[in-house]
Amino acid sequence: MTKEWIPNIDLGQDYDSKYKDETVHFDKLGKLADFFGRDMPMHLHAEYCQIHLVQAGKTFFNIDQNTYETQGSALFFTPSSTPHAFWTEPNAPGFVLTMHASVLASITDRLQAFNNIFFLPIVIEERHTTQAAWRKIEQIFDLLKYEWIGQSKLHSEAIEAILQLLIIHLLRLSGSQHPRYQNNQAEILSFRAFSRLVETHFVDERRITFYCDQLKINESRLNYICNKITDTSPKKIINGRIILDAKRLLSHTNMNLTEISYTLGFMDPSYFSRFFYKNTQSTPTEFRNEHRKD
Repeated sequence: MTKEWIPNIDLGQDYDSKYKDETVHFDKLGKLADFFGRDMPMHLHAEYCQIHLVQAGKTFFNIDQNTYETQGSALFFTPSSTPHAFWTEPNAPGFVLTMHASVLASITDRLQAFNNIFFLPIVIEERHTTQAAWRKIEQIFDLLKYEWIGQSKLHSEAIEAILQLLIIHLLRLSGSQHPRYQNNQAEILSFRAFSRLVETHFVDERRITFYCDQLKINESRLNYICNKITDTSPKKIINGRIILDAKRLLSHTNMNLTEISYTLGFMDPSYFSRFFYKNTQSTPTEFRNEHRKD
């Protein structure tokens, strides 16, 4: 049986049309589980990130070739456009927060605390935190539930403030509340613009000069910004984005190596194989055999 590409679930279209044009959605885990199922197969949310708070039972969280198994209360952050699968026990309580990537970017830009933590999944278990830290998470979600249901005066402003408080708490729990260097607003905005360009053009453009021209900065400046904020060069960021898509295609589709090569902008499949090996120390076939889930 052919394994199709990962489905994109848009809550505003597939779950509740009332939120079709909204950038934030909040609901009980049980309501979403009743609709989509407790055993949610691999899927993604294009341009939207999610935070799940599961408050009891065992949970399996599979994301980009990694599986996390938790017991008891746990929080899960899924970056936007990232394939993931969820399994929770029947009747496990909790909440699901879905927000557009631009909302998260706006908050981290305002905090001047941008770093690459929110490009990666986050799993935080209650048993690995202090009682006070976990209680803060629960209090923030209680506040969010109250404001979401209440629709009181200044509703949107209150939701935004609570989301900012949640992001601050996640940064603290991750140990990333204080950036290694103080990044000024111009640097953060430039890196954010570079990240958006990479997301749009990583298949057809790998030349650093292209991105510099679009950003109207020189290559030295772009290198400085990327290394300051992420400790990674622009070239490695672009290559990493290509490798991420290659891993997804190898893990979740039946496309052969030639098709994957062409999909990712490689006209020579043998060059794609060498590129993949150089960046992963594994051949595409070895990676597929190890990570493929039928």
